[in-house]
Amino acid sequence: MKLFWQHIISLLKNFFKKGFFHLLSANVLIQLFAFASQLFVAGILSPDDVGRIKIIQTYFAIFSIIAGLGFNSSTLKICSETRTEEETAKYFINGFLFTIISSTSVYLTIIILNHFRIFSTDKLITALIPIGLFPLISNSLFSVLMSYFQAKKSIKLLSKHTILNKILSIIGIIVLSYYFGIKGYYVAFNLSLILMVIVAFFSARKNHPFTFNFDKQTFSEHWKYARSSTFANIVSEISAYVDILLISFLIKDMQQIGYYSLALTTVTMLRLFPSTAHQITTPYFSSLQSNKEEFIKLFKTYNRLLLLIIGISLILFILVMPTLVDWIFSQKYHDSIPFLLPLSIGWSIRSSTYLQSAAIFGLGKIHYNAYTALCALIGNIIIYPIAIYFWGLMGAAYAAISSGIIIWIASKYYLSMAVRKTRWEAA
Repeated sequence: MKLFWQHIISLLKNFFKKGFFHLLSANVLIQLFAFASQLFVAGILSPDDVGRIKIIQTYFAIFSIIAGLGFNSSTLKICSETRTEEETAKYFINGFLFTIISSTSVYLTIIILNHFRIFSTDKLITALIPIGLFPLISNSLFSVLMSYFQAKKSIKLLSKHTILNKILSIIGIIVLSYYFGIKGYYVAFNLSLILMVIVAFFSARKNHPFTFNFDKQTFSEHWKYARSSTFANIVSEISAYVDILLISFLIKDMQQIGYYSLALTTVTMLRLFPSTAHQITTPYFSSLQSNKEEFIKLFKTYNRLLLLIIGISLILFILVMPTLVDWIFSQKYHDSIPFLLPLSIGWSIRSSTYLQSAAIFGLGKIHYNAYTALCALIGNIIIYPIAIYFWGLMGAAYAAISSGIIIWIASKYYLSMAVRKTRWEAA
């Protein structure tokens, strides 16, 4: 037992050396900042305006994937591989330029379509969409820059820029929303992202020098990974939130939906460690894609650690969160407590696949992540409507467990397939 814990401590120290603590701290702060800003904005703006922001945010989440066209993922994959500094810089800057073209094209298309009011009949939403969705360009570029930092294993730099971006955004949103209402909200959102793109770009140029050298020949290499990543991300987004989409149609009690939503929000905390581990390990898996022995060793080592921490986090969540919810909200959301157990179990199972996803990505078999997400989506489309029809919201909560099991089985299967189909160097 003593040797076991010594091994675990050794693994954690190794993880922290890779910058895990810095990135985890950044992710925790982001969650806290985001939650605090939601509370402030809800207090400053009218309920109608908060609703308008939510609708525009939904469009933003969907179009962000299309606007970036997966060039952030292709940049991460290609720049993580063993290449010369000159090659890496060339692929990064071209990924950046491709993103400018794709995101600008998507934004202009949206502006044209918005002229015909196909996104909303609300006049104010139609008027706000040009400024509300302009960050599609800056956010896509910022994402490519962060992928480059991640690929270069500049985790401290990645964490610093991520935290700074959120702090600037939230301060600006609170101040300008207070003085200028919903328009101030979007002005702040735009300015903070534009500023961070400029800062991150010059930071990248200072720490990892590069020159502008447009090479359309790099597009085919980028697109090989970007297209699968785009499809995987779109399917994954729909799969992850299919319960909310169905609930909005099948459940009429908005108060109960509110309780379910709060439970779902608290459960997202369980994803902090796994998602951070995913960010940290992806470039390391990419750098070992030709060495099977080292690749398998790295995966098994950190996967055991991840599963242990997920298990401990789940137990603590189940024991502490019900009391915490009652204490924080003075039992206002007491009816959300029954949803916590099944949702936390389901999302913990789902989170246990994050390292498998990173390993598949590292091997360059990104289409297998898309297949995994597609399996989960098909399963969810079948399971959730039945569960909600017969057992209401509690059925949706327990369906999260089935959903987690489906994605775990699919991810495990496609990881083994990715390992088998990779051309490894002879030992």
